[in-house]
Amino acid sequence: MLFRSILIMAGLLALVAIAFAQPSVVKADKDNHLKGLGVHFGTLSANGFSYRSFGKQHGYQITLGGITLGDRDEEYVHFGEYNGQQQITLLEDGRRTNLNVGLNYIKTLAQNRTGRFYVFGGGSYLYSRVKQFEVDFELINDNLTWEDEYRRMDTADRVKWDNRHYYYVGAGLGFDFNLGQNFHWAVELPLTMNQDTEFMMYIPQTGLYYYFD
Repeated sequence: MLFRSILIMAGLLALVAIAFAQPSVVKADKDNHLKGLGVHFGTLSANGFSYRSFGKQHGYQITLGGITLGDRDEEYVHFGEYNGQQQITLLEDGRRTNLNVGLNYIKTLAQNRTGRFYVFGGGSYLYSRVKQFEVDFELINDNLTWEDEYRRMDTADRVKWDNRHYYYVGAGLGFDFNLGQNFHWAVELPLTMNQDTEFMMYIPQTGLYYYFD
């Protein structure tokens, strides 16, 4: 994990070095004030449609998105350690709906005609509503070495809903590549902390934007 993180960081810095090996230019004032719409994908940025606004040095990004995904993975035979209980009840996740929003501050460190190198920081919130099924299993074999064997019963499944909340804060480095024709590609490498104060090491983010101002 650490080695992969080092490789990702080295790759991003190499891209920045190559970009800024190009001749620098003093950008016109209109080029320093850019507004763009696009899509962004990342834990810290959030996933979805995104709006970016850059001043000469400071900027911000707002991302909003939602999706429904997943399907129920039904289990008919289950193995586990339950001390020989005759009957157990398990939860199976079904489809889920995710809604997320992110707000990030951006500070430009350097720029030329190739793109913009920047640091950023902020946070995102993810709400997930998950459909769950309570399923009954009966013991059919408790003579296994490590685990008991259970079989799904014919009782009706009970449906319930689980509301989950996730928060992320962090900061990182990014580069906004100028692809031409007002299109830009953002590549970012944040260090992110979740609501359980656990660090998520250098999970890359990316976005594609069309700048109209």
